[in-house]
Amino acid sequence: MKPHLTSLLCLALTALASSQAAASETDLLSAYLARQPAALEARAREMLARDPLDDAALWHWGRQAAGDAKLRAELMPRARQCVQSRPESARCQHLLGVLIGAELTEMGGFAAMRRVGEVRDQFERAVALAPQDYAMRRDLVGYYLAVPGFMGGSNRKARELADSMGRTDAPRGVLLQAIVAIGTKAFDSAQQLLGGVTPGNDRQLARDLLGVQVDLARGWREAGAPERACAWAERLAQQDARSPEIRVELGQALLVLNQPAAAASAFEQALQLDASQRIHHLLAGAREAVGDRAGAIAAYRAELASPSSHATAEKARERLKALQP
Repeated sequence: MKPHLTSLLCLALTALASSQAAASETDLLSAYLARQPAALEARAREMLARDPLDDAALWHWGRQAAGDAKLRAELMPRARQCVQSRPESARCQHLLGVLIGAELTEMGGFAAMRRVGEVRDQFERAVALAPQDYAMRRDLVGYYLAVPGFMGGSNRKARELADSMGRTDAPRGVLLQAIVAIGTKAFDSAQQLLGGVTPGNDRQLARDLLGVQVDLARGWREAGAPERACAWAERLAQQDARSPEIRVELGQALLVLNQPAAAASAFEQALQLDASQRIHHLLAGAREAVGDRAGAIAAYRAELASPSSHATAEKARERLKALQP
């Protein structure tokens, strides 16, 4: 084959591979935005069968699956190998931080505290490699707000990250500023900031906005204002009929308000929208509180089949012993 024909063939193959990769990532993003976790996992597995270290497949699937201990055990070695083989990949760095963070959250205690710096290191590397990526920057902002100063927390750093994002992506800069406001318990300021974000036809921005809106409801609930959390979540649920996250948060606020029947209904709706939601322990508690013994037993059994954590699985075992004849 003539040299110039060989070069043209190589260019054509490179362009084809690039086009296929872009199409594959579009599939992953579409599944995420359409709330189709099974489709996203299936597409990611197809991509990983071709390239075990495909960082797009690992990142999209891994962020979705981080809360599942079994899937996390499968993904963790892949993420570590991805970091080792592709240290320039922000997605590999970020995913490893997400997986370690989920593992430490489930672990708890001093052992988790000693390793929490690993999460910060991964998130900081990811943001350094992809400074305009909102998801990565959001997680680092969340880390700085969540941990004390001696473990690397810093409200100042969180604000700086939010402000610098605003200079290149104004709407998402506002979202990060709202996250900082929630983290510092300035809830009214956060609500005002969120009111200024209008996604229009931008489905990704709408999903990003929803995440922070749910954070605000959680912030109110954890700060001892479940009434405001409930009112906010009910408003969001009316606006978005497809979000399981809103209904999970609504259910938790209703539990605090001693309305277990309404809470159970919210949790059931969330599971109808997304059966992979790891909330069976919450549903079981709500059903038990209203005297629905059979329903509580079924939910506790579902919790054991796919536990949210070791603690929730242990509680499910204890309650099943007490409830079953």
